[in-house]
Amino acid sequence: MPIKLAIIGGGSSSFVPPLIRRLIQSPVLSSAAVTLMDVDAGRLQVMDALANRLIDSEASPLTVRSTLDQREALVDSDFVIAAISVGGMDAWANDLEIPGRYGLVMHVGDSIGPGGVMRALRNAPVLASVARDVSEVAPKAYVFNYTNPAPTETMAMRTVPGVRAFGLCSCAQYPANPAWLAEQARIEPDQIAMPPVVAGLNHCASVIELRLTDGRDGLALAREHAQQPITRWALESYGVLPYCWRHWVEHFPQMQWLEEPYAGTAQGVRMRYGITTHSMAHERERIQRLEELARAWTAADAGPVTLADLPHGHEDEGIEVIDIIEAIVDNRNEIHVVNTVNHGAIPNLPDDAIVEVNAAVNAYGIRALYAGPLPEALAAHLRHYCALERQMVRAALQGDRQAALQAFLLDPTTQARLDLEQTTALLDEMLDANAEHLPAFEASSIGAGGR
Repeated sequence: MPIKLAIIGGGSSSFVPPLIRRLIQSPVLSSAAVTLMDVDAGRLQVMDALANRLIDSEASPLTVRSTLDQREALVDSDFVIAAISVGGMDAWANDLEIPGRYGLVMHVGDSIGPGGVMRALRNAPVLASVARDVSEVAPKAYVFNYTNPAPTETMAMRTVPGVRAFGLCSCAQYPANPAWLAEQARIEPDQIAMPPVVAGLNHCASVIELRLTDGRDGLALAREHAQQPITRWALESYGVLPYCWRHWVEHFPQMQWLEEPYAGTAQGVRMRYGITTHSMAHERERIQRLEELARAWTAADAGPVTLADLPHGHEDEGIEVIDIIEAIVDNRNEIHVVNTVNHGAIPNLPDDAIVEVNAAVNAYGIRALYAGPLPEALAAHLRHYCALERQMVRAALQGDRQAALQAFLLDPTTQARLDLEQTTALLDEMLDANAEHLPAFEASSIGAGGR
């Protein structure tokens, strides 16, 4: 029997083509049976057609079909990959713009802050439903989630007993890349003892131990040569090397300052440290280009399309999931960075936290490796976010306005910028804007302030 793989969010023009490329090229998974599932029939049809055109042109044994039925897509799956965005670009724009009007501007707003909370409220119930379906129709499947906020969504799926759910992040490409590590320490890549020890929470994780093949301390060298201000600060303050440092900024409210006046939009605004806030116009243009290419390639009069025609992008570099699946199927005994339940891997973070750590991956599954304690001051900072993430899951799965308000009150950036009345007003405005995407919330609780 071929390996069965389901992709939830299978209409994504940025995520699905590089996945299909990797599957066709995989020596282990090239004959897999793939089911694409999405709620958008038009986009799903285009991705189905493109995948099958690539399969034909490459004479690949891979098979791809599509469905709008989530449960049907999951039946007897061995592996499930989820990458969804309930509400799409419009909801993301609201996540940035509404807090911006309250003086709270964030770079991305997809993990924490008011935008991160709202993204969790939208996505977590859907992903929990995926987990429930998996438990019933594919109980042995591994579920890999790329949806943000990664720890919150993984925790939501893990509320379903027995489901083997893990969060993945494209940021993991950096500590897995000896060339990137060598650049930080100003040495040659073959001098890095791979893999380094990684620990933290998603988007605020770091390399906590880096050794050279001759035994020298790579973090000491990185600290000596660091030029980027946040990287240098983290090395000097905590002795750790952050990766995806722009996401780190969002976890420290004192780093979030504009370099130009707020002028009615929170998108495309210059912030300190050379950061420019996310722009939905840019994102929409990027996705539109990809979708136009896909439609052109799948038109009735289109010529042959090969893997070489697919543009390479950030998604190609960050898709670790195929390597992880290969390591399980082929018992490769590899080490990969995943988001999973702590269970003591980082002793000074809660056991039930979803942490980003190295994990051993083989035919026996995925097991977090002991990383050791974080510097206590950093661990104390992150423990607050562990509590916030638990509250986000509680609010999302209960559909409870009061629980959502408590999440806003726990969020450090909101605490640093808004008073109690502003926090409540912001919550109600964001609940109103997201009402159509929050079916778990009672109508009377959305935007009513409990009235």
